[in-house]
Amino acid sequence: LMGGSEGTYDAPWGANLVSGVSKLMGGSEGDAGLLGDENALDTLVEGENSPATLALIIQPGNGGPVEDWVNVEQIYDANPDTTLVIVNGALDKVRGGYYPGVFFPKLAQTVDRFYKKFESVFYLKPISDKGVYGWIYRQYPEDWQVVLQTRKSDAKGGMFIEDTVVYTSQARPEYNDAVAKLVRANAEMAKAAS
Repeated sequence: LMGGSEGTYDAPWGANLVSGVSKLMGGSEGDAGLLGDENALDTLVEGENSPATLALIIQPGNGGPVEDWVNVEQIYDANPDTTLVIVNGALDKVRGGYYPGVFFPKLAQTVDRFYKKFESVFYLKPISDKGVYGWIYRQYPEDWQVVLQTRKSDAKGGMFIEDTVVYTSQARPEYNDAVAKLVRANAEMAKAAS
């Protein structure tokens, strides 16, 4: 990986440890290959296979080291004309302060400088709270939606789930606001049915 202003990336502490052990075990060869064989990588040829036209980042940091999120910014900075797509990025966690800046200062700086600029093109967050079920949903360029799911019975006694859009907005609703809208809509629908 070549990226960032220094041409490097932030290695997770575990990778640093294994890299050091690999170099010790490699003896005169210098590397025992515990983290893979760098000789197996393709040579980058400017204009042929570099720079990339798409950087597809899958699930950075979620279940792995927080340095993954910092490295995504460095990948982007290395080639800002490359389209960057993050799938399952857990950006709510990153942007919402789940990782305190006092313990993760590099990540906190990255959030303010980089991640707050992202546009969600597909978002689906389940809600199961206060006795209601539903979703916060968006498919770009459409508005954000809060969808209530209610259990219904058909004429034959079978059960099915009915989805009802109870709120739309150009701005993403906060989770607690979406729950409140679902609770209110559920109560109104129950009152109308009785």
